[in-house]
Amino acid sequence: MGRVNVRDGFWVLLAALWCVDEDNLIPLFLTAALVHEAGHAAALYLAGGRLRQLTLTACGAVMQAALPCGRFACAAVSLAGPAAGFALTIAARACGGWRLAGASALLSLFNLLPLPPLDGGMALAYLSDGGFPRVRGVLAALSGAALLLCGLLCLRNDGGCWVLLTGTAICISALRMKKCSEICVF
Repeated sequence: MGRVNVRDGFWVLLAALWCVDEDNLIPLFLTAALVHEAGHAAALYLAGGRLRQLTLTACGAVMQAALPCGRFACAAVSLAGPAAGFALTIAARACGGWRLAGASALLSLFNLLPLPPLDGGMALAYLSDGGFPRVRGVLAALSGAALLLCGLLCLRNDGGCWVLLTGTAICISALRMKKCSEICVF
């Protein structure tokens, strides 16, 4: 593996979350995220790809990799993170770790949204081989709108602003990608 970069925004967000985390959920979500990223890295290695760099940002982890050949291998690498997360969910639940199971399931389901740059959006782009841009665009727009709506509902019902902030960051990131087909070319 190449380098691991940690951006300042990651530390600022982690510190802010730690200050407001009265239920001690941060270690659970960090564990779930670690297993998630390890799933991507393992699948990448098994498919013949190579991890060049891992960057931790305020919006999550970003892996830069030399991807394996073939759209199915790339889709498998994209889906390996959520798959590892669901495996952690099952293992944690079997051991009585309900909170870890919940955190891992939530993280995995969130990452399966068909919204690039999330895993579900990337897997869909790889599997469609860059085709069906309108269908993928509609799915991404609906997912982004649902995420923002959930964030507004959480904010309105005293659930905090984190879902809204995360949804906004993901939607902005998706809008910055000119076309999904441009990011799926090897």
